[in-house]
Amino acid sequence: MSIKSRRNRSLQCRTRKHVPMPTGPLKIIGYRDIMTGFSKKGGVLVRLYYPAANQSKSIEEQHLIWPNWLPHENYSRGYGDVADIRWEPLFRFIQRLNGDIFIPAIPNAKPLREKGGKPYPVIVFSHGLGGCRTAYSSICLELASHGFIVAAVEHRDNTACLSFYAKQVRYSMRESNPNFFSETDGLMVDEPDFGDEIDDPNYIPPKALAAVSSVPHIAMEWVRFRNIPITKTGRKIYNFRNQQIHHRVRECSRALDLLEALQAGYELNNLLDPLFNISEFEGLIDLEKAIIMGHSMGGATALMSAGTELRFKVAVCLDAWMYPIKDECFDLVTQPILFINTENFIEMEANLNKMKELMTTTDNPIGSESSVAEDYRKAQSIRGAVHFNQCDIPFVFHWLTKLFIGQYGQRSKRNRFTAMDLSSYLALSFISKHLDIIIDEDVETYLSEQKKKFKPTFKK
Repeated sequence: MSIKSRRNRSLQCRTRKHVPMPTGPLKIIGYRDIMTGFSKKGGVLVRLYYPAANQSKSIEEQHLIWPNWLPHENYSRGYGDVADIRWEPLFRFIQRLNGDIFIPAIPNAKPLREKGGKPYPVIVFSHGLGGCRTAYSSICLELASHGFIVAAVEHRDNTACLSFYAKQVRYSMRESNPNFFSETDGLMVDEPDFGDEIDDPNYIPPKALAAVSSVPHIAMEWVRFRNIPITKTGRKIYNFRNQQIHHRVRECSRALDLLEALQAGYELNNLLDPLFNISEFEGLIDLEKAIIMGHSMGGATALMSAGTELRFKVAVCLDAWMYPIKDECFDLVTQPILFINTENFIEMEANLNKMKELMTTTDNPIGSESSVAEDYRKAQSIRGAVHFNQCDIPFVFHWLTKLFIGQYGQRSKRNRFTAMDLSSYLALSFISKHLDIIIDEDVETYLSEQKKKFKPTFKK
């Protein structure tokens, strides 16, 4: 497959701007949002990406039903919080200039059941600081197009740009909403629930939650982003980050519980869709081939999840930010691990040293002559790429990344489409080898063609 042919998916639909089209053999991808539980500690919120039925139709022909990249208009305010944009005129200007971006996927589509009823392996994906369940739609769509069911978790530990959870109360959801514009104080030692929610009688329920607005005794509460610079360190900061990552690990485990329920056909109360038909996914999920994957803080979440949840068979960490788990014991991680790093991210020496600590266990010493050992724990870096190349930001805010992010050493020398392809294809190749999954031959062909764009993270 030539680079030119792969770039064809970057051409925009005439009527809608969108994140990249998937390149795998299964081009039509469906999605469903699922939320369970009546608390942010006990439930889970995920977006499922999966191969959809009726692959004969063109995804471009169905562009009118593509979902907006923002799950709800309030998420734009959440991204404003992440970028620390407090001046309202600038915020409105960016909103107008950027416009609407869409995801080339079909909402609530029936999943594809191939002849023979072969189930799909699953990937639980953990987003990074300031992300949400749609912030990695590019890589999730790509993985799904190669025959995976991807569960993108939206974490509710104040690391998502914005999130929400169901709360069982005695008043309608029109009477519940936090104050979006209140200032957050510093870290609170006695704040186990990561923030307060404030009632607002003028609340208008999000369009995305319209299906549950008529259900009595249920309200939705927003969970805002807590902006704490990653440059801040110290015991108090570490304790807070470590508490967050433990919360994230539990949510990844609950996401796997949710997939088990779907596979078994157990009754499931999807609070976002009371008419959700669980039988559509029954027998369709291969839980023996479960992968945990994540980016940045999500990469560290993936690593910790592998150490605490043995149902995950492989872990893939994209630019894993290791700080929150510096006091954890890596001896618990026994699964194959792949680190996919961007060139600028490996310049963080403390982060790299912690990664090396995991790589240099007695089972997989760096420099080992055993090819099996090298493949079991692997770290690859993409030349010229930067941290944001592994999420949707370069596609959704392309002009913004060029104008502003480049000033802080985050300007990518690598084409945004190529960087995304290299990340997703490296992950697919590693997963296929360790879980004996047959993938499209174009994956290995492309990686072979682009091998000069890689370099080992650690010298032998």
